[in-house]
Amino acid sequence: MTSMFKSIQRHALLRSIAYILLGIAIFLEPNKVSQTILYLIVGYNVVMGVFNLISSIKNKQNGYSSSTPVAIFYFIFALILFLFAKPLVASLPFFLGLMCVIGGGVRLSQSLGLRQYVNVNWLPMFIYGAITIGAGVLLMVFPFSSAMMFFRFFGVVLTLAGISELVAFIRFRNFDM
Repeated sequence: MTSMFKSIQRHALLRSIAYILLGIAIFLEPNKVSQTILYLIVGYNVVMGVFNLISSIKNKQNGYSSSTPVAIFYFIFALILFLFAKPLVASLPFFLGLMCVIGGGVRLSQSLGLRQYVNVNWLPMFIYGAITIGAGVLLMVFPFSSAMMFFRFFGVVLTLAGISELVAFIRFRNFDM
């Protein structure tokens, strides 16, 4: 438990800065951010396909290479993502809502774990977790009707999560569990 807490603590500053920057970007330009995320995923799949194809060509001298089907899968997956970008972008808030629900559940669990310490106020983290779960449920229930509005709301929630992470980092950086 101690090593897990220290691992989480080590990356809290970087994570909080990333959350804040991504949250602000999502709030200001939700369409561009969602398209950028999708194209990064497409690009990643193309690059992985190329790497697997090169590996397949290098290993061809030994006969059949198992990298060829994997490369083909990456290329097909990238093509499907590229061709169906609009429906995928529209469904992105649903998946982000699911992530919020999971993240909020983790925060609730952490806050309940902090109740055993007398000098640690667990209630703000509990409230934050409950609000995050509520926001996630809203994103999951209304993913298509107003996707960009909820995506902007997710940007605000992500920015608040980054600020919360930053505050927790500052408060607990010298705290040993």
